[in-house]
Amino acid sequence: MNTTATLHRYARWRVGTLVGVHVLFIAHFVHWKLKGRTLAPLEFNEVLYTVHQGIVTAGFLLMAMVMAGTLVFGRFFCSWGCHILALQDAAGWILDKLGIKRQPIRSRALVWVPVAVMFYLFIWPQLLQLWHGSAPPAMHVVEAGGSRWSSFTTDDMWRNLPPPEVAVLTFFVCGFVIVYLLGSRGFCFQACPYGALFSLADQLAPGRIVLARDCSQCGLCTKACSSDILVHRELAQHGMVTNPRCLKDLDCVAACPENAVQFGFRMPPLFRKGHPMGSYGGRYSTTLGEDVFLAAGFLIAMPVYRGLYDMVPFLLAVALALCTSWLFVLGYRLVHRSAVQFRSTTLKMDRALRPAGHAFSILIALQALFFAHSALVQAHTWLGKRGFAQVAAGQAGTAEANTAIGHYEMALRYGLKAPMDHRFELASLHVRVGDVQRSMDLLRGIIVEDPGHAEARYRLGELMNAQGDRDGAMHQWKENLALGEERSGTQRRAALVRSAMGLGAACEAMGDAEGATTAYAEGLARVPEDAGLLVAAATLAHRTGRMNDAIRLFGDALQHGAPEAQMRNNLAALHMQQGRADLALPHVERLVAMRPADARLRYTLGVLLARMGRSAQAADQWRTAARLDPQDPLAQQALAALPSTLNNTR
Repeated sequence: MNTTATLHRYARWRVGTLVGVHVLFIAHFVHWKLKGRTLAPLEFNEVLYTVHQGIVTAGFLLMAMVMAGTLVFGRFFCSWGCHILALQDAAGWILDKLGIKRQPIRSRALVWVPVAVMFYLFIWPQLLQLWHGSAPPAMHVVEAGGSRWSSFTTDDMWRNLPPPEVAVLTFFVCGFVIVYLLGSRGFCFQACPYGALFSLADQLAPGRIVLARDCSQCGLCTKACSSDILVHRELAQHGMVTNPRCLKDLDCVAACPENAVQFGFRMPPLFRKGHPMGSYGGRYSTTLGEDVFLAAGFLIAMPVYRGLYDMVPFLLAVALALCTSWLFVLGYRLVHRSAVQFRSTTLKMDRALRPAGHAFSILIALQALFFAHSALVQAHTWLGKRGFAQVAAGQAGTAEANTAIGHYEMALRYGLKAPMDHRFELASLHVRVGDVQRSMDLLRGIIVEDPGHAEARYRLGELMNAQGDRDGAMHQWKENLALGEERSGTQRRAALVRSAMGLGAACEAMGDAEGATTAYAEGLARVPEDAGLLVAAATLAHRTGRMNDAIRLFGDALQHGAPEAQMRNNLAALHMQQGRADLALPHVERLVAMRPADARLRYTLGVLLARMGRSAQAADQWRTAARLDPQDPLAQQALAALPSTLNNTR
């Protein structure tokens, strides 16, 4: 057997699938740029919106399919389909080429990090719901345009993805830094919550790396394993690899010169006597006390970094928390130990810091300073957000709004960044306490930084209009509509709709029907499915005598969720004005079906039937109307005139 050729074949297959994943990423992005709407991101982090909000996302369905596959074939997706693992493999290859040796940190605490994170993401919210007596969210599908978080299609590709600069930082930290500190695929085994789920499912899977024939125990399979599993030992003890870290990348199969190692199916480890879980190779590099310190540092650092400045995604927060807690352990060693070694570098000897030790001390001090600063900003941000939520829900008054303003102002004053969402919420709070000028200043600052921020422009226009500056308000709303096509997202669409409505109403108030018509038309060009905007445009068309336009727009509004009874009533009235009883009839019949006890509707239906020559049916409707409302003279008069009606319709 040509082992090298086999090894290369498996490696090429796996690299090919991972390259294919990234090609699909690019195609996904290009499709969104060209079409404006595309498949919702197939990201595992979208599972959180299914768990917490009940929205069945495409990411949740992908996760379900991967879990189903894992229950049969074992933990394979991580090595054959995960872009984070591809990043780690690439980072490890580059570090090897640069001659940077890795000596992974082995800690009891780190082993439990992914399990803890998994518990926090998927189980803890459910326990809180049970504690508060809340029912779990009902599973439902949300169409794009109805919510920020839609199920299967979206016009906001970046709704759950970090900006480019954060993505680059994520790649660097989760790739090079984590691989250097924790070893090859260290993020998968000591940070990833989804990996924790897959490792649990793996213990139920019959698909295993198995011993197919006698083995010489040469150890080449263990040497080839990138997951630091003692493959030859597990094969000798159990006849298969039981360790949940096994990613089924088949490197061990390719490395075996005797074809003794194969992929096959066996009794799952969970159902075997003693439930063998495998073992990690090497010794722990931390003491038990340091492990406790490391775990405490991670638990403290995680909420500090998660969502920092509304930029740090969850997985990056996990990686930063791991790095921070390890630096704190290293600092602890520098203080309490007489000699400290990091990799091959001596940091401290005979209780004296070496130059490298001084450099590391400065690094640790800077990290501690950044951590403390981030914790301060996060605390004020969290308190500000909580206050804003209470005010927005009507659960707090002016005093609470002022307190929230104070926290937000502190976060913005001392933070390294001033997130637009925070400033927007702060502007809303200032309106709540009557400081309109400060609110307008904040909104103007957002617009200067991001001219396409539709929500800020609409809100600024609204405040200007309330202050009597109608021209300024109309300018902001016009700019919104002009820039509307440059951006996507449900919140922006809502702001565009409100801008069109505000501009149209302002034009109508000035007697500028043509300007109002243009405003509504521009709004509908951006958001053609908005029912409220369609109704406003239709009402104006009716008022200005454009009956055909009014009929078309009321019909579109009906199709897009406007109140059915109101729309059908308007359509029936317009068709009757045009003398089209045949077109009005279906709407009135539907209204009667909706409100069968409405005498006036029965009368109207009778009139339409009579005009169409269906006098007997008309008489039935008038009799029903008279019975439902004996005081209404119209039905009685129609019945009294029935002979003449019959003569007129012959």
